[in-house]
Amino acid sequence: MPNGENIDRSCFCRHFTTFTHVIGIFTSVAMWWVGVMFTDKPDKRIAVYLLLCAIIVSFLEVVFLLDKCAFCREGSCAFTLWKFIKAIDTWKRFILYMGISVVCYLHPKEYWEAIIIGIFLDVTALFYLMLGFRKKNNREEYKYRQLEVK
Repeated sequence: MPNGENIDRSCFCRHFTTFTHVIGIFTSVAMWWVGVMFTDKPDKRIAVYLLLCAIIVSFLEVVFLLDKCAFCREGSCAFTLWKFIKAIDTWKRFILYMGISVVCYLHPKEYWEAIIIGIFLDVTALFYLMLGFRKKNNREEYKYRQLEVK
């Protein structure tokens, strides 16, 4: 803080990351609900799409909880995969969620519920974009392996 001053931030600003994750979880629950609801329609393509996207969004939204439970040896293949999954954050989720939401707007008269899901995804994506600007980007030092040429 400048000159040793404590800046009093609002509750929303202090817990912005948690708030963003909660919005993402609500979005995934809404995607599951609408996807299951669309399985009764004759054209099941949008239902399958929403359910597949719900699986992806749900997994990405609970990664922060699973990270507390994950136990992998450093240097193992599972540890490398887990670091890759954790790296899909902020602006990468923004791009992913915006891309997923495009299909929700294709047939507005037949699937008006999908438009609501698209709006939820867009709002969640915008919160992740704001989180990316708010978060300090402390990069982990990358360890290069030297190539051995024989």
